[in-house]
Amino acid sequence: MSVQNLINAFNEVKGRKPATADELLDFVQVNYLRGSLSLYEYQNYFKELHAQGAKKPEYFPHEELKAF
Repeated sequence: MSVQNLINAFNEVKGRKPATADELLDFVQVNYLRGSLSLYEYQNYFKELHAQGAKKPEYFPHEELKAF
């Protein structure tokens, strides 16, 4: 799956395009944890999005954890 396909999948689920590469990385991580992506796919997306400047925050506020 290409990053463009990933953006399309995000749009299908969320009803909008991702605002940032960080948001797309969050989407990838959630899908990996749910078993929708293989480790290989996750690693490839992580590398690609990280190269585009995506970063994970140092921590998640408690309210954000409830969303997952």
